Amino acid sequence: MKISHKWLQDYFVDALPVPEKLTDLFTVHLCEVEGVEEKSGDTIYDLKILPDRAHYLLSHQGVAREVSVLTGIAQKQETGIFAKHNTISEDLTGIKIDIKDTTLCRRYLAQAISGVKVQASPDWLKQSLESLGQKSINNIVDVGNYVMFDVGQPIHVFDADKVKGEIIVRLAKNDEKITLLTGQETALKETDLVIADSEGPLAIAGVKGGKRAEVTSSTTNLIIEAANFEPASIRKTSTRLNLRNDSSKRFENEITPALAGLGLEKIVKLILQLEPQAVAGSKNEIYPKPVTTWEVVAEPEYVSNLVGVTASCDDISAILTKMGCAVKKAGTNLTVVPPIDRLDMVIPEDIADEVGRVLGYDKLESKLPAELPTKLLPNKVFYYGELVKNILLQSGYSETLLYALVPKGFYQIIYPLASDKSALRDTLLTKLEEALVLNARRADLLSLSTIKIFEVGKVFRAEGEKMMLAIGVLIVKKKKGVSADSVLKEDILAIGNVLGVSLKAKVVTGEFGAMCEVDFDELVSQLAPQKNLSDLGFEPLPSDKKYQKFSLYPYIVRDVAVFVPEATSEAEVHELIKDKATELCIKSELFDVFTEEFPEEKKKSLAFRLIFQSFERTLEDKEVNEIMDAIYQEMKLKKDWQIR
Repeated sequence: MKISHKWLQDYFVDALPVPEKLTDLFTVHLCEVEGVEEKSGDTIYDLKILPDRAHYLLSHQGVAREVSVLTGIAQKQETGIFAKHNTISEDLTGIKIDIKDTTLCRRYLAQAISGVKVQASPDWLKQSLESLGQKSINNIVDVGNYVMFDVGQPIHVFDADKVKGEIIVRLAKNDEKITLLTGQETALKETDLVIADSEGPLAIAGVKGGKRAEVTSSTTNLIIEAANFEPASIRKTSTRLNLRNDSSKRFENEITPALAGLGLEKIVKLILQLEPQAVAGSKNEIYPKPVTTWEVVAEPEYVSNLVGVTASCDDISAILTKMGCAVKKAGTNLTVVPPIDRLDMVIPEDIADEVGRVLGYDKLESKLPAELPTKLLPNKVFYYGELVKNILLQSGYSETLLYALVPKGFYQIIYPLASDKSALRDTLLTKLEEALVLNARRADLLSLSTIKIFEVGKVFRAEGEKMMLAIGVLIVKKKKGVSADSVLKEDILAIGNVLGVSLKAKVVTGEFGAMCEVDFDELVSQLAPQKNLSDLGFEPLPSDKKYQKFSLYPYIVRDVAVFVPEATSEAEVHELIKDKATELCIKSELFDVFTEEFPEEKKKSLAFRLIFQSFERTLEDKEVNEIMDAIYQEMKLKKDWQIR
């Protein structure tokens, strides 16, 4: 949120602190300051307003209140811009409003103004908006934007002569079309809330106005809208349509319905000041459930203990009163009535948070936390999860951490990032199977003859979350008498022997090898109480082990087999290959050895597998073939070895 120093100053009679001082106050007591910019004689603060305070701080009014609390400088009762002037004509009372869903539209106000002249904005209005990076459009549109940035209430203005019949707040019809102010035609869904008339949608509620009732240079009569919409509805629509803007940002972070009345009052007063010849009608309003103030009961001693400072009842009362709270003392407790727009002050802990940040967390005494009990045991599921991982790692398995988002599942994602990530997984086996196949394709690169992987993770089923253990085996290089399911069953038995229970695991087989899934929560419930983590044999990572980057580009495999004299060592052949293969050969290993009698002497055959890969590009067969030719030539001409 960008805040203008000049704009803030309009809320005060006395001068504000210099920008450097104000920036420090914001940083220590309110929020992160992402930037400070000098612009046309003004200072613009870029404040990082988090969602818990967005309902009142996405406005100059809200920030001005905080400045008053932090500096002690009193605010004006009414800013100089908004004069006490309002001409009402009883002839302009014909706006009819019909809200079809009062849950999604919690308050709607409309007021007519006639006799306006749409023209360029005065300099002060242009400069105020341009200081925040907003483009000036015309006096009417600019006034609406000004009020939004001033008090935090989004406003929309319709050309009254283009509105047909009553204003209806309703859900859109499926595939109903609206042409936006940008000229883009958008298809709506039944979940989108719209402002409509008898002919169709005029605007997407809280998100974007439509072209049909746009204010233009020929507009003379206005309908001013100030409303309040349910936050989740606005967020869903703005996200689906990718229409995120200043208006939707405020609604989706929730603002109090009480603010709509203030927003309407201020824009009407400002239009009448800019256009003295204009006449305003009386407002029309639907407000089914008016919001009321609420009380928070807090005990000063509890607040002090929670914050970590000693704050008396009077200290706390003074801080809260400056914030606009009504504070009453009742025995040892304080009854606090927050300002109606402070939706973040609802429990005693919120009161403590306010007291702490105003006093300054930098003033808290630094204390080490109390020592934990020496016999504190770890979580039982975590303990046995780590124990099972150790068992599997010792058996040659590798742990996987796979996506919890899958194409199908009981719990569907409303707005999935991709079609294959549209649900929460209800089994670990789907992704484990993919991992087995993927690793098998890269077995040469990994120097593996058997893929053995596992995962301990959550699944999400109709009955709720469950912790599961999934184990998979895929034999890449076949061995006589050895199958994936026999290896898996043997390892399952080994886990059971260590734990002292029998694992209930159904093994499934296929082209992926063999897999099983175990209900880990049920398994743990049968086990003895957990011990200390020290019993698991954790060791610090060795300092000489470092992460080694891997290439994202495809690799090429080549085999070379050569007959050499029986006295020739494997290392000699390997050194020759390494010397000629260049840095593109990232791995070479011996995979076959046998001896054979030749007429002149006994020789042995050494077969090496070479892996070529680049970190910068995809290799071509041609360049790898050239390297292999160089290796062959070296072996035949210089060493007189026989290539098989």
